[in-house]
Amino acid sequence: MDATMNAVIIYDEFDYAAKANAMLERAAHRMDETTHWSIKPWRVDMLKLPPAAEAALAEAAEAHLIVLAVRQVQSLLPWLMDWLERWATCRQVQEAALAVWDGENAATRSARATPELSQFAGHHGLSLIFDDNALVEDKSSMVASDLHKREIYLPPTFQHILEEPVCDY
Repeated sequence: MDATMNAVIIYDEFDYAAKANAMLERAAHRMDETTHWSIKPWRVDMLKLPPAAEAALAEAAEAHLIVLAVRQVQSLLPWLMDWLERWATCRQVQEAALAVWDGENAATRSARATPELSQFAGHHGLSLIFDDNALVEDKSSMVASDLHKREIYLPPTFQHILEEPVCDY
């Protein structure tokens, strides 16, 4: 039986979107021949325009994964966080995840792993994935309290993505 996973790639540069798309396709192909991604790319600046933001929300409602394929996540806050909050309230996939893919090296990533995204993920019960294949947890008391109340479940597809090596083309 074929399985389709829905993803929305929010990108600032075309090459980032293309590389994130290729990464998802590779992960699905390596997992098995029956898993496919339905990927909808959205240029991040389009989300500032109300009609485009609404259209993106409609497509993202059934997303299993939102990929932020951007160079500088911090420069997009707070309006991107507003869009993500709106998505979180209308999402239809309980085990959705948020991935941050910037194609940079892991040594500089911690400075870009914004506390806002970590808190957002914890607050909404989302897995947070960074492109160094590590699941990031926020140590804030709010998130820590929430984690004690429930068991974190990472769907097998996302676990497989976390275990995949990341390579540039």
